[in-house]
Order: sequence, then C-alpha cells, then structure tokens
Amino acid sequence: MKIALASSDGKFVSKHFGNTPSFVIAEADGAKWKFIEKRDNSPACGKDGHSQERFNESVKLIGDCGVVICSRIGNFAQNGLRALNIQPLEKPGFIEDILDEYVRNFARNEPKKGKNTHPCFDHSAHAQYGRIHLPVSSRCNIKCRFCERNINADEMCPGAAAQILTPEQAAETLAAALELCPELTVAGIAGPGDALADDSAIETFRLVDKKFPQLSKCLSTNGLGLSDKVQELARLGLKHLTVTVNAVDPGIGEKIISHIAFNGETIGGQKAAATLLFRQLEGIREAVNAGMEVKINTVLVPGVNSEHIGEIAKTISALGVKYHNIMPLIPRGEFAGLSAPDCAMLESARKTASSFLPVFRNCAHCRADACGIPGVNDVSRKLYEKTGDFRCNNICG
Repeated sequence: MKIALASSDGKFVSKHFGNTPSFVIAEADGAKWKFIEKRDNSPACGKDGHSQERFNESVKLIGDCGVVICSRIGNFAQNGLRALNIQPLEKPGFIEDILDEYVRNFARNEPKKGKNTHPCFDHSAHAQYGRIHLPVSSRCNIKCRFCERNINADEMCPGAAAQILTPEQAAETLAAALELCPELTVAGIAGPGDALADDSAIETFRLVDKKFPQLSKCLSTNGLGLSDKVQELARLGLKHLTVTVNAVDPGIGEKIISHIAFNGETIGGQKAAATLLFRQLEGIREAVNAGMEVKINTVLVPGVNSEHIGEIAKTISALGVKYHNIMPLIPRGEFAGLSAPDCAMLESARKTASSFLPVFRNCAHCRADACGIPGVNDVSRKLYEKTGDFRCNNICG
C-alpha cells in the first residue's frame, strides 16, 4: 500500500493537508516500508483563500495512495478523501518513525477495503455522511401509474424538485452545497424524470468528475436506457447505481406502467412491460460486471405486486445486486384510489426479500433535490436560497 506524507523537507510531517508543498510517497506492507518518490504539490490554501481547483489537484496527486498522513486535516478534506477510500491520519513527527510505527500496527491502521461512505448504500453510513440529488433530469421515458412529477418546494417525495438545473448550474449548486454540508460524499442524480432519458446526467457527471473528484457519483434510473449508457457511466467513475424494478412478470408489470417510449415508439401493454424488464435485467447485469454497487428499489403496491416480492428478490439476487429497497406506495396518479401498504405488509415484504439478499431499511422517499445527511439534516432550502433561482421552463417534458 502506498502512503502519502505531507512534508516540506522530506524528513518531518509538519504540514496541514491544505498547506503542504509536497508529499513524500512510501510503500508499506506488514513487515517493511520503503520510500518511492517525492511529489510536488500546489497547496489548496494560500493568501487568496481556499482553492477548490487546487484541492482537487492535491487529491488527484495522491489518488493511488491508501493513506495520507498530515499534521492536521479539516473535516471537508477528510470526508472527500474517505469517499475515495483514502484514509486520512493526523500524526506529526519524523517520517521514518511514523512509517516504522505504521508497519508495526499495519493490520490496525489499514483502511477497511470497500468502506462505504454512501448513506443510501450502507446502514452504518446513513447518519454520518451526506448526499446531494442534483435535479437535472426533467424528461422520462416510461409512465408509471403511480407517478406524478412536480416542480414545487414542499412535497416530500420522489419526483418532486423546486427547479430543474442545467449541468453548469448543478456544478455551481454543488460548490455551494459543500460549504453548507462539508459531510457530503456523494453527488447523485435521481430525477425528477429519469436520469438516462437524455444526456443531462452524463454531462453533469463530466463536470462533477472534473471539479469535484473527491465525491462519489450515484445515479437512479428505471433501467430502460441503462445498457446503452453503462460503459460511459463506468468511464466516468460511477460506483453506485439504483434501478427501480417493480415486477419481473410482464403480466404484473403492465398493471404498474401504462407505456414506455423506446426507439422512437410509444409502446403499451405487456409488450412495454416485457421490453422494460429485458432492458432492466440486461443493464443491471452489465453494471454489476462493470464493478458498480447496485441497489434495486421496488414500490410495494397492495394487490398488484405485493405477492410478487419474492420473485423480484430471487431474480435480482442472481444478478449480484447488493441491496433490495422496498418502498411503500404513495397513492398518486392512477393509483390515487389505492391505500398505501401498512407496516405489517411492508415488513412482511421485506422479510420475504431478505431470504434472498440484504434489505435496505433507511430509505426516506427523498426528493429529487434533497441535500444533507439523511435523517439528520436537510439543507436544500438553504442551498437554493444561497444559489438563487435557477428555474427552468422545460419542466418534465
């Protein structure tokens, strides 16, 4: 494992992460260590204040390291580094002494491989780390019978956002969000339409990758366009993917979706449900093979798919999915006359699914412009007051 040590003279760790002019790079294992090189750094903090661009370059400079050791490091930098599986440590002292101690305690100090800082993909991360949903996707390519996408500031449910942002506005909003919530580790796109119905999400992730490389990228989709975009998403470094799968039987699926828009056609009935299912399973398989962690959302609709949860869980578990998230129906749209599942029905469905794969239980039906630490704080109202009104007239086309 490579270790980066913040130092000005190559002998002593005495520098703050944001002030160090260089990093000494060493390689260590359970028995020994050795120096590799010294890398010059342009400090993120200077007389002109903090530079996000220089911070990003510092992160890239040590991106191949598993640990960075500094005299001091702030919360913002710590969270950004942990999101990339780089363990930050505060330990001033002589570099050789620090490395000697590190190899003696290698097992204890080694960062946990695969440590997850995504609050929607790890129960232990849920109340510790933040995420932002960037509302850049206005269009959708399927029509679910329960779905109503709305532009408003008050409705607390998926498909709602106060405004639609362009990719450029999303990058500005993300910069402001990090000031309000330095615990943010994830930049996600979850609507209010479908993130893969057009190229807005891809363009946004390109900007996020360039300006905020310390953040993980996450996307939520219905899966119709997933297989066409998996490789491009993988090249952009997407690690976390959520796909909504409400049925694995077209006969049940047609009761939940009224139609899809695919290859220039509007398709309804079982053909629509079968086409969607085939594309979902194909895309999920390709995403897992590309190294993404995949979570499946299922909306529990009483009397429609409530007896079908086991088949869904069995099917997706065979694809290597990490989590199944079963969400209670919010009666809207064509399903406005149905009742939401009660706690007993929801718990029964989750118990059934848990026979096949882990069930995620912390979902809170977040809006498409949510920002903050789930269940702890939501700073979205402050965020959009800070960034101003970016309202777009092309709403949910």
